[in-house]
Amino acid sequence: MVNTLADAMNMLKNAEFAKKKEVIITPASKLLQRVLRIFQANAYIGEFERYDDGRQGKFKIALLGKINECKALMRLNYKVNQLEALERKLLPAPGLGLIILTTNQGIISSKEAEEKSIGGHSLCYIY
Repeated sequence: MVNTLADAMNMLKNAEFAKKKEVIITPASKLLQRVLRIFQANAYIGEFERYDDGRQGKFKIALLGKINECKALMRLNYKVNQLEALERKLLPAPGLGLIILTTNQGIISSKEAEEKSIGGHSLCYIY
């Protein structure tokens, strides 16, 4: 079983540790594009672009040097009242980092899910 989101998170983390300015992630998917947009909106990565190589597509991502850890999670279901405990378990400090969830209203961060009072399946986290 292949988890492309986990592969992408590992590529991002390894490129950050190697002090690279950009990384190319393949294969491109709509799920990964939505996750990258959330990372970009929260200033963890710079600009990114998708380009088609005639096969699966690729993302070229500019790195800002702000990622300490990012990992994909098992897609477990969490209710609204469980999100705070999940943040305490995964993130180093309150307010530092993001947990990305997939919900019935799309792919959003855990902060947005708490504001909207909805739960969802966990996808990944970054800090």
